[in-house]
Amino acid sequence: MIRIPRALSAHGPRPSRGFTLIELLITLTVLAAVMLIMLVMMRAAQSSKVATSNQIEAAQAARVALDMMTRDLRSAGYGADRYYGPAPQPPIAYIDSMQVLVNANLQPSTAGTDTVPKPPLAYNPGGAPRPFPLDGTTWQPPIKYRRGAELIRWTLDVNNDGQVNASDVNDPNGADARHTPNPNDYVLVRQVYGDSTGNLAGNNGGALERVAIMVEVDAPAARPDKKGNYAESRMRTEINSIRNTPNFGNQEYPIDGYVFNDVNGNGTQQAMAEPGLSGAYLQCGSYSASTAANGYFLFRVRAGTYTLRSQAPAGYHGTLTPDSFVVSVGPAAAASATRNFPTQTTPGGWVSAFTYEDQNANGVQDAGEPPLQNIQLTLSPGGQVAYTSSSGTANLFAATGSYSVTAAPPDSYVVTTTNPVTGTMTNGGSASISFGLAKTQIGTLQGTVFRDNNRDGVMNAGESGIANVWVGVSKDGGVTIAGYKYTDASGNYSINVPINSPPATTAYSIMVIVPPGFYPTSTTAINPIWVTANSTQTNKNFGMSAYQVIVLNASRVLSLASGDLVEKQGSDNGGNGARRDADIVLGADAGGTDNVSVWYNQYDNTPIFDPNPIYTRNAPQSVLSVALDTLDSGAPKIRPDLVTGCKKAATGNLFVWFNQNSGGNEGYFGTTYNLGYTTTDLGDVQSVLTLDCAGPSTNDQVDILAGTKSPTANHGSIELWQSNNASSPAFARLETYPTAGGLAANSMGEVNCMALADVNGDGKKDLIVGTKTGSYTGQLMIFRNNGKSSGSSRFTLAQSFAMTGAVTCIAPTKVDYDTLTDLIVGVQTATNAGELREYKNLLIAGIINFAYQRTYTAPGIPLSLVAADLGGVVGHDYLALGWRQDETSYVGGIRVLSLDLGRLPTTDTDPSSGSVVNMVPALTVNNFNYGVKPVTPLPPYLSDVAAGIKITSLTGALVVFVR
Repeated sequence: MIRIPRALSAHGPRPSRGFTLIELLITLTVLAAVMLIMLVMMRAAQSSKVATSNQIEAAQAARVALDMMTRDLRSAGYGADRYYGPAPQPPIAYIDSMQVLVNANLQPSTAGTDTVPKPPLAYNPGGAPRPFPLDGTTWQPPIKYRRGAELIRWTLDVNNDGQVNASDVNDPNGADARHTPNPNDYVLVRQVYGDSTGNLAGNNGGALERVAIMVEVDAPAARPDKKGNYAESRMRTEINSIRNTPNFGNQEYPIDGYVFNDVNGNGTQQAMAEPGLSGAYLQCGSYSASTAANGYFLFRVRAGTYTLRSQAPAGYHGTLTPDSFVVSVGPAAAASATRNFPTQTTPGGWVSAFTYEDQNANGVQDAGEPPLQNIQLTLSPGGQVAYTSSSGTANLFAATGSYSVTAAPPDSYVVTTTNPVTGTMTNGGSASISFGLAKTQIGTLQGTVFRDNNRDGVMNAGESGIANVWVGVSKDGGVTIAGYKYTDASGNYSINVPINSPPATTAYSIMVIVPPGFYPTSTTAINPIWVTANSTQTNKNFGMSAYQVIVLNASRVLSLASGDLVEKQGSDNGGNGARRDADIVLGADAGGTDNVSVWYNQYDNTPIFDPNPIYTRNAPQSVLSVALDTLDSGAPKIRPDLVTGCKKAATGNLFVWFNQNSGGNEGYFGTTYNLGYTTTDLGDVQSVLTLDCAGPSTNDQVDILAGTKSPTANHGSIELWQSNNASSPAFARLETYPTAGGLAANSMGEVNCMALADVNGDGKKDLIVGTKTGSYTGQLMIFRNNGKSSGSSRFTLAQSFAMTGAVTCIAPTKVDYDTLTDLIVGVQTATNAGELREYKNLLIAGIINFAYQRTYTAPGIPLSLVAADLGGVVGHDYLALGWRQDETSYVGGIRVLSLDLGRLPTTDTDPSSGSVVNMVPALTVNNFNYGVKPVTPLPPYLSDVAAGIKITSLTGALVVFVR
């Protein structure tokens, strides 16, 4: 191998370390360039930081200012003296293009439970300082208002001289603008005026708060950026709110004038002799104002036509006839309008009232008992209202004649003296009265709502409480509530209420709302309750028990009845082995072969009814109404027969089905009806009743009453069909109402419901009828039973009410605790609304006389109504109501209403606990959980309710609520 040696450098060997001069120069040049770039970047970053900080600072300043203004404008009127009769304190006291003044109580208005506002109080027009727009102008408040709402002012007039000019720019308080690029701009300031600022009477405060923003709500930064520019934020006052904000951008037109004392009665003001009157209240459309000290008033309104009306100050009355003007202002009418209101003095005198805190509640002002301010006093007649001043005084003008003054105690106070105070005023007279008010003392009521397992109404060992049940205390049956609580997890409640003893004039009742799915085993209203100071009353308990709910299969439900059909038991045809238990008969829509269905009670099996009916029958048409009663006299005369009122069919609309007494078919109706009849009007029989009301004997067989809906809309009739008293009777039409019963032809509406009750105490059942005369109108008609003997008619109309609602159902019952039967009437008032109305029996010397009392608002349209003892006070009825949501849906339900308080309540309970959600067109009441075979149960014997439910046009159910 040939080796070639490396050539040597001309400069000798190269060193192994270090830089050449050229390399060093290049390196330094690159380093200098990098350093320069970094310095430029750092300088730019610093400039950007300053600009960004300035921008953020400007935005924050603008936002804070807008928030302050927005809060004040939205709070306008809060806590204002709106009830000062002559001139209520307005939310906005004054506004123009340079300033706005609002009244709002943004400071705490009271100290603890005291009635005296804390400083700053309302602006004092006699104090100082005073804002220029309210200093001796027509906008100056007539008084220092009483509610403590201070005056808040936003203005550009920083020197308060009434002008916005160069003086405000040069004012020391305009200095903020001089620090900006626009040194000649104006500064917006905020001031708060309120009497007793700093606890110094007459000091209105008014200290300036400089907001440091421009007129156009531009907020500049305090320092320039690198280019000498000032960062600036501009924000518009477009604040969205759920409350309305004023719009002051429309052209306004003045309507003004004077209210004056027309001494000579000529209707024209004599400048020197007839002074203007302050404190008159005026209304111009939706606007209101009060006259100034010289009687002058001014409205600034948008273009339009307005009614201008004046209410004279106390002691005067208007003489203008008519008492108002109609004025039009605007581009198409007058640019302004002036109207004057003459008044004259009213004969009478002044009542000086004084209120004080009666600390020992003895009805006399003792030494050291201070006056009370802000107590509302009302004079009648006339409704004049005044509020007491800080010295506890107020003056009211009473016209000649009798008058009364009533004090309205504030929350936590009670009047200890006579209230109202009455008197008689003479012309030019005067009177002085006083009211003592004491802080209300309280007592405590305690008890438990419990599950009453043995249904004895007493809380025994092992019976647990029921949580979340409402318990309340009231003096008027629940119209007003003195206190309430929901029971805790153990079923306990504890309610504090004001004492009512002394004076022990009106007792409390402790009330409970029965929880869903339960019925009461004790009263639902414990009374009378007298509460003394600092007392605690315990063991005010309420017992509850749950319904046993049985659901049966049914369809197309329209009507229900119940009673013991005395079905055959073994080989017994005579009924001697009958269980004496209540069976159920259901009437349904046509459309099948089962529009009459029968369920036998299976007492004492569990459940007591089989799911499906024992047998069915088919009536000629829809079965709108049913009645069970013993119609025939065949032996044994114990089995009830069936009457069905139907839609008009070719074979009739009124059918009788006899209960079979032999052949092993006892308790069964025949496979087809036994008798068929047709009413004169050829209508639908919507209600049937049975009653022995005609015939020669005092105790012969039962007759039939049929109420119809005639083919002519909104007309109907009642027909009395008399039995011929045969063993298997036939019936013949005896009377038709109208024209029987003292009725004019065509004077009765469609008969929706009928009921029987002795309402005049003569031992005979009278007839109560409910009709429909229009979409939502009807009649409540009470017919007196004249007896069975022949005459003009067996029933005579005794009283009638024209109803604002179509009557749908009636339940006679003793609502209160007298001996007379009252009426509860269900009415439909709209396509999806209805109510129950209570009519009290005010029988006078045997003359039937009912009067409306009160209303319960139903959850929908009332369809069915029954009265029975369903809990609570023993022997006192409750109401069960079936309802429908509206005319087209099948939504509805069932409710139970307590009458323990002796009045129709405002609340109800759902016995199904929400499981029944469809319409309930029919109800029937009986003791279904009872029979004498095989063993008679131990008492108590309780009434139960069966409800017919319509789910669709073809489906339904029968639900039995067993207590």
